[in-house]
Amino acid sequence: MKLPELSLAPMAGYSDAAFREICRQWGAEMTYSEMIAARAVLMGTAKLPEDACVIQLFGADPSELAEAAELVERRAVWINLNAGCPVKKVVKKGAGAALLKDLRRLRMIVREMRKRIKKALSVKIRIGWEKDETERIVALLVEEGVDLVEVHGRTATQMYSGGAKRDVFERIRRTFEIPVFASGDIYTPEDVEELLNKGANGVLFARGAVGKPWIFKATRLWLENRERYNPFFDERRATVLKHLRLLAEEKGERKAVLEFRKFIAPYTRGMRDAKEFRKLAMKLEDFERLYRIFDEFFSSSFLDPPGLQASRF
Repeated sequence: MKLPELSLAPMAGYSDAAFREICRQWGAEMTYSEMIAARAVLMGTAKLPEDACVIQLFGADPSELAEAAELVERRAVWINLNAGCPVKKVVKKGAGAALLKDLRRLRMIVREMRKRIKKALSVKIRIGWEKDETERIVALLVEEGVDLVEVHGRTATQMYSGGAKRDVFERIRRTFEIPVFASGDIYTPEDVEELLNKGANGVLFARGAVGKPWIFKATRLWLENRERYNPFFDERRATVLKHLRLLAEEKGERKAVLEFRKFIAPYTRGMRDAKEFRKLAMKLEDFERLYRIFDEFFSSSFLDPPGLQASRF
């Protein structure tokens, strides 16, 4: 399989089926599911993706993760292990980035998962728990037969503070042949170009795609033709309305209204009268009314000229 260069990252609360579809339509070459608890898969309570995507699992028990991986393998493009989430409720269970404090357990988990699945296995990591141990962690994963490593260039204790390191990809490339995807602080086509030049085989857009899923098309046009791209106003409007409809189809209108609130500010950033619009939209609980005011707002407002927009698209 040809490795995708431009992918949507696994993001809890964001990379659901609706947003994955929106990003694919804007050129995402691969999308990842939200993280799914291995135990929930075994209990039959996990909502599993029905579209073609990478399925990300998390947990701390090697046998549970291996069995869960085998159960979901047929649905996945490939299986991803979350060994990078620094959120407290995940870490306190010994999962996510907590595995970077217990590399023996991480090795056992990867070994057991590798035994049970035939499709590719990737592991998403941070560069260490509280210090940079990138090479040590990647070496372990290579030894256990991992096919791909996705690296967020911060330690777990940094959470999202400071800047994500980019030199780690040069270091990985000097030492290992394993493919590596970059994650963290990727907002512009230039960010992607820099990371690819430093040795990353691909990138995962996370926050950089929220409210601007056209970043995938903008990046591809920049990499191939040095062409700047900002979507026409009607394209943005169509994207927002389609995203709302897909959410309603997936989760019902009531839940769609509530879950779409986190997208309201990102989708309207840079627009005239956005502050007032957000105040109104955030209070609405009726789907049809929310849909209508978005339609009307995008029809009557306008974006600043491209040169005046924020550099982060």
